[in-house]
Amino acid sequence: MKKKMKTIGLTGGIGTGKSTVSLYMKNKGCVIIDADKISRKMTEKGSEALLDIKSAFGSQYIKPDGNLDRKALGDLVFNDKRKLDKLQQIITERVAEEIRQKIDKMRTENFRGIVVIDAPLLFECGMESFADENWLVVSDMPSRIYRVKKRDGLTEKQITDRIKNQMPERLKRGMSKYIIDNSGDLNSLYVQIDKGLERVRDEIK
Repeated sequence: MKKKMKTIGLTGGIGTGKSTVSLYMKNKGCVIIDADKISRKMTEKGSEALLDIKSAFGSQYIKPDGNLDRKALGDLVFNDKRKLDKLQQIITERVAEEIRQKIDKMRTENFRGIVVIDAPLLFECGMESFADENWLVVSDMPSRIYRVKKRDGLTEKQITDRIKNQMPERLKRGMSKYIIDNSGDLNSLYVQIDKGLERVRDEIK
């Protein structure tokens, strides 16, 4: 018997355009579970996770208004893998558990369709096990650097340092069923996504 619900783990390194892929999949009728949104909610002012971050890294990463200074903390952890690992330990289990509960609930309610776990750290956090298959968004390095410079205003060194501290792409490729190359134009990107979605929809009919 074919599944009525299919869960796709979607990931990609900084600047690959994963968010563009996620938005397109949403517009195509997929349900998106956004790990970053869940993480942001969990680190809101006064949250337990925020107190743990303050204890681990110092009060200088909390703004005067009590909110997390994401940029300052990002500059710290993306230049130090041990600190990045520590931050992930604080947040990862909370985010992963909430995502697991959401998926279990949808299965219990006999949801029919495609659910996408949009997570930059899908493999690093072990969330790939929640999905029926995993998709990886890749792109050439010049395109990645250009996108992040435009979006975040970071220097090329800051961007390459962050890329170096992420799981190597070759390992992610080995754990992914479908690779989407976002080195070209949007039309080329959308064609690849449509092809993948068509296959998945055929599997859950």
